[in-house]
Amino acid sequence: MENEELIAMEVYCDHEGVEVSFVEALHDRGLIRITTVKEQRFIDPEHLSRVEKLARMHYDLDINLEGIEAISHLLERMEALQQDMRSLSERLRLYE
Repeated sequence: MENEELIAMEVYCDHEGVEVSFVEALHDRGLIRITTVKEQRFIDPEHLSRVEKLARMHYDLDINLEGIEAISHLLERMEALQQDMRSLSERLRLYE
């Protein structure tokens, strides 16, 4: 992956007013991916919207990291169940 595609974590945190330690904690809990290149840390562009959503939960709604982790797990599970429902619905259409 090219460095141009990655977002420098410190630059993002300064620009968005998010603590670097918060982003590191998200990474430590496996909620986002941080890539290190030549001792500089980058946020994967695919995870940027997730970082923004989790930061809003934390800073705007005062949800702690444990709560964010639980909510993220539940949202992922809900999305998987919705995908299963769509798949089953498609299979049922074959029998109509």
